[in-house]
Amino acid sequence: MKAGTQAQKDKAAILASLPMRSGEDPFTVGIGGFYRRWFNLIDDMQLLIDTVAKIKSTEDEDWVPVWSAVGAEYEKKGDALLARKDKAGARQAYVQAKSYYSLARFPTPYWSGSSICPPDMSPLKAQSYEDYLRCFRKSAALLPDPPQTITIRKNGMQATGYLRLPKGASKSNKVPAVLVMCGADMYKEDREKYAEGALAQGMAALVVDAPGTGETTFPHAPEAIVAWQAALDALQKRPEIDGNRLGAFGVSRGGLWVIRLAAHDARVRGLIACAPGGAGYWGTPEERAEWREAAMERARTNWFGPRGTRPPLKEITEEEQRKEFLRWSLKDQDRLKNLTMPMYLVNGKIDHLTPIGNLYMLLESGPADGRVARVYPDDGHIATKNEREWGPAAWAWLRGVLTKGMKPKAAAKKPAKKKAVAKKSVKKKAVKKK
Repeated sequence: MKAGTQAQKDKAAILASLPMRSGEDPFTVGIGGFYRRWFNLIDDMQLLIDTVAKIKSTEDEDWVPVWSAVGAEYEKKGDALLARKDKAGARQAYVQAKSYYSLARFPTPYWSGSSICPPDMSPLKAQSYEDYLRCFRKSAALLPDPPQTITIRKNGMQATGYLRLPKGASKSNKVPAVLVMCGADMYKEDREKYAEGALAQGMAALVVDAPGTGETTFPHAPEAIVAWQAALDALQKRPEIDGNRLGAFGVSRGGLWVIRLAAHDARVRGLIACAPGGAGYWGTPEERAEWREAAMERARTNWFGPRGTRPPLKEITEEEQRKEFLRWSLKDQDRLKNLTMPMYLVNGKIDHLTPIGNLYMLLESGPADGRVARVYPDDGHIATKNEREWGPAAWAWLRGVLTKGMKPKAAAKKPAKKKAVAKKSVKKKAVKKK
């Protein structure tokens, strides 16, 4: 495990040299590929590549122990650093441990049904999820201002989120806030990293597990939009937050939820959507066939469950694909017209999961101004390779949107100087000479 600075230099060089491998192959590390999810979380890219080489299969018995072993080493390192009072070093080690345990528990818990994992976790996978949560809590406890755990409730269901406030936020100094929306298989403990982008711009951030995942009982369904609306309610109730200046951020399925929430709730005043789906781009026959073939290939080769439990493969028909598409399509539900707020849209051009046509559809609708887009021709789904460029730019842009028209904070008044008391001059009466 290399020292932090050297690992970061090596990481940049390795990322620049990786081949384009857009897809879900867990035995290859490439741009746009399976491991894109962890590129912005893991410091030592060579360690990731070396660990991938040890993987024999994605079944729990082969998958979980390999990744958990790396996580355990980092956790042990964090404990040792903490014992020596090195809080910064310990926190970073715990973040690395959490990220490798994230790989071990992937993609569970996923409660709404999937072709690549069972609805219930095996004991082995459940333990890796507990390890993941534990290391996140260890790392969060070492922050100067640890996140607050927030419970979102609606219609008898609930979800868990983490709220972080920027320094100086108070009832008398309200700040804008951003709802960070998680996706299909990366949960709040991973996406909480994006809170740093909001905090750096003086905004609060609430990161919540997406419906159907993690610590939530909301199912993955279009109707679960109420979970995100309840999260906006929670933000508006906070005395430190300006409830009229709320934004949203999401990548992948999180990007889908971002635009869906904005189309249903006008409280979203600005948004960042990376690789957004659900706008209503049906695609060409060739694109649809390619998507079905890719989904079948994932189900055939990647089973993240106990050995021998993979269900029989079932090919998706175009009719089934169309039916699911219509459940989410904002265009077919006549909701694109509601997307009038400023948007920052980003993706890699070579996207195997979310057709880039959704991004272009969003650009082609709505008002004539307020839409910013960045498409990277050398990148894949969620443009991870280029996040070091678009990330800071997007957060700065969103801050500008949410703070537009705000009065600058009044400078502290200096105590008034005491006026000098002028001495009265006594005029001597002239004495007339006799």
